[in-house]
Amino acid sequence: MLWQTQDLARHLVNAPNWQAPQGISGVQGIQIDSRQIQNGDLFIPLSPPVADRDGHQFIDAALASGASWALSAQPTRHEQVLPVTDTLQALQTLALSARNRLSSDTEVIAITGSSGKTTLRTWLQHILTGFGRTHGSEGSFNNHLGVPLSLARMPANTQYGIFEVGTNHPGEIQGLAEMVAPTIAVVLNVLPVHIGHFPSFDALRQEKLSLQAGLKPGGRLILDSALSAAVTRPHRTFDAEHSADVHWDHPQHGQSAIILDQQRYALVMPGPGEHLRATASACLAVVQALGLDIEIAVKRLASAPLPTGRGNSEHINDIEIIDESYNANPDSMGFALTALAARPSKRRHVILGEMHELGDLAPAAHEHVLALGTTFDTCLAVGPLFRAAAAASKVQHVESCQDINLAEYVARLAPGDTVLVKGSNQVFWKQQFIPSLRQAILGPG
Repeated sequence: MLWQTQDLARHLVNAPNWQAPQGISGVQGIQIDSRQIQNGDLFIPLSPPVADRDGHQFIDAALASGASWALSAQPTRHEQVLPVTDTLQALQTLALSARNRLSSDTEVIAITGSSGKTTLRTWLQHILTGFGRTHGSEGSFNNHLGVPLSLARMPANTQYGIFEVGTNHPGEIQGLAEMVAPTIAVVLNVLPVHIGHFPSFDALRQEKLSLQAGLKPGGRLILDSALSAAVTRPHRTFDAEHSADVHWDHPQHGQSAIILDQQRYALVMPGPGEHLRATASACLAVVQALGLDIEIAVKRLASAPLPTGRGNSEHINDIEIIDESYNANPDSMGFALTALAARPSKRRHVILGEMHELGDLAPAAHEHVLALGTTFDTCLAVGPLFRAAAAASKVQHVESCQDINLAEYVARLAPGDTVLVKGSNQVFWKQQFIPSLRQAILGPG
């Protein structure tokens, strides 16, 4: 049982004479989307401006779908509704209660960065499940709704909690970090991504580093060595070079490795690409900070999955698709294209989606990325932000992925070819482009 009814009532209910009906012991899960309800869930209906529609109108549907309880800030006659003052505040209260009920021995890890947060969180979950009961964010739940929801879903007996913390506006990270109250804070990187709402890159860097404000007393800070000069508290560093406490070691006799305080650990990487080296270094820096067996962690890391849309590859009718459709920024574009160039393939094709939230950096960034894209056998640019650079370099361009004639595109592919798809979330991921491309390659039937 995730939450007992009496605990929900004690933390949330604002009616002193409220009595729970008999027969409902508690909830197994928590949802803020009525369409995701499973038997035994708690439904928390959110309202504008944090939701597009008032979730209270879906309470009936949630209960009909099997929810044990729902919260409501509006009058209701439902016996299975807990009356609260404000549903968002109730979610936050439940998140704080979930954090506070953990054992003092529980390790809670908060991760921020411009790129790679979900990959690092996924790898850490994969490793730490081998050492104890582990709970983490789902998907990329890292904002003002995702963080408290992930916390509220954390079982009381969790030994390792891992949470992503993101931002696209000043001041967001510190409040979320204080809610998570990590024992370990990791700043993976700071890149010119989501910079549109920040006055400068330095302001963005300070926003990411504000993750440390939430650290519990005695908490440990782990960060990219490039950020070391910007912090004053004790910390450990990682990177893909040789200047950090934990770093990647370039292959010796074909064998790559991670170096931790001069100790070399042979490592098989979970996926290709130089950008994953720093992520692997950060991952094992956390393991080291936890005092866990590095040899076991290295073995588990070798079998860690890549989150969907972050470099997964699949072969369909002898054509390889590399799915980088979840997100993109200038650095990750460069890493993905470099990895593609080194990949064995008959021909290499790229479908590049525009990169969002770059502010004044956008024109030059799109021009640079497209210059890299034109080094491959074919290059297709998608989105208005690529329009000018595509016209200047005479690269095929479309306004939206929906404008791509997939039947014609696939007809030009041949067995042994590789296709890389990479762009910001709204360009391909939200449009379910990869499933459409997959189906086009498979053909009718």
